[in-house]
Amino acid sequence: MTPAKAVWVFRIVHQDTGKPAQGVPVTVLDESGDPAGYWVSEADGTLAIPRRPGPRLRLRVGLRNEEPMELATASLGDEPVDLAAPSFVPAGSLAERPERPTVPPGEPVEVPAHVLYFQRLALFADRATAVGAGSDNVADFFVPAPEPAAVMRYGVVVEIEELWASLGVQWGELLYSVSLTPGDEARLAVLDGRWRRDVEGRERPLQILARMVGTSMLGDLVTALRPELQLEPFSVSTPDLAAAAADSVGLIRERTERMSQALRRRPLGVVDVNAEPAPGGAIRTVRNTTADRVVTFHFFEPLERFRVVVRTPRLRPVLFVPFRLPNVATPDVIRRFGYIFRRTLLDRAMVPLLDLLLSGENADARVSRLIEHVEANLLYYSTAILAAGDPGARLLTLAKMRAPNGVPLTDVIENTVAGRVGNAVAFPLRTMELLPAAWREALAAYEARPPRITEEFAVTIPHPGVWVAAQPHEPMQRVEAQSAAG
Repeated sequence: MTPAKAVWVFRIVHQDTGKPAQGVPVTVLDESGDPAGYWVSEADGTLAIPRRPGPRLRLRVGLRNEEPMELATASLGDEPVDLAAPSFVPAGSLAERPERPTVPPGEPVEVPAHVLYFQRLALFADRATAVGAGSDNVADFFVPAPEPAAVMRYGVVVEIEELWASLGVQWGELLYSVSLTPGDEARLAVLDGRWRRDVEGRERPLQILARMVGTSMLGDLVTALRPELQLEPFSVSTPDLAAAAADSVGLIRERTERMSQALRRRPLGVVDVNAEPAPGGAIRTVRNTTADRVVTFHFFEPLERFRVVVRTPRLRPVLFVPFRLPNVATPDVIRRFGYIFRRTLLDRAMVPLLDLLLSGENADARVSRLIEHVEANLLYYSTAILAAGDPGARLLTLAKMRAPNGVPLTDVIENTVAGRVGNAVAFPLRTMELLPAAWREALAAYEARPPRITEEFAVTIPHPGVWVAAQPHEPMQRVEAQSAAG
């Protein structure tokens, strides 16, 4: 046993009741603020920290979002020193609960908000176009799209930012419990089917949620270059752009709340395994290292609650330029733009077939499956080539076209693809002066409004993995003595 004078003994107590707080982590920090040791309070709230040289001892009681404290070592004797536990300490243990990032001295305590970006294309309605009624007015979704009419249309792109500020982590549902006698251990498999796994590693939970709310128009290639995710486009029939922006914000909120619940409904469980691990499960081993008491290990779902703020959306005028749908479902085109296909394949299981085609194979039946897949998604892949291909080649094509006012198209638009609606690609306008008068005035009136917070709500999302809380019971000798006395 460690001599009393070789350690400082502390007792962690609840702030309100003064009762011992079990399972509270305590971290010793060095002069630079980095962790130099880690301890957890016992069932009676006590813990022993080896004495350290120096006039002061710097501690952090709780998780990393707690402010460190400094104690004068001269005032620390052999008797236990009471330290208050954080106010949010639950009845269970925090010993294996993840910690929050350290806040640098002098900085605000709030963790910087994470920002998610979305955009939605709005097409200005053409009132001169009437919808005919007749037997031919039937949609056929299983044939290639017809050639577009050579008519350019105006619209806007609604750019939306969501700021996610963490309100703290919390315990979720109890998933599994196992009690172990002294010296025993248990092997358990954590079966977590909530998260998408790709070849480049696991994404952050917020990134996965963002992909569930919106969709990437061109797959991983565009999301690597631009952070925006797409919402489905819509048509604006009246010059009430404030209502159109509010509708997009409402859609974002409703879908964000619904998708956060969908994440929690995905399968998550903990099962006991003996010799063979469960397929696809991460193995966790828990061991009772005490000598005289039973310890129960509880497995919980980890959650984090966020305050979500949506700012006033930004509207930018765009011009929808129709394009002729090319036949990109040929081996030569796929080889030419292989670097684009590799990043934008809708079915990642076809990457080996793409590699086979790029290596020079043509007649293989497996390669034919890839070509059929590209042919079935001509709009998607042709847009990917337009947006992510050579900007110089795209500029040469645009320079041959004329804007509605008769000037070269490249004089009024930016050479970047903002999105696609049908067979038309949206390019940002350099100025809104080209817009029809009613829409130009509506956009100017919208931009004159002061920016503000248009929506604020709270969302709780899960975290990968599980938390484990250890609950020691009374010493076995004491239980046996009480049973004998009873």
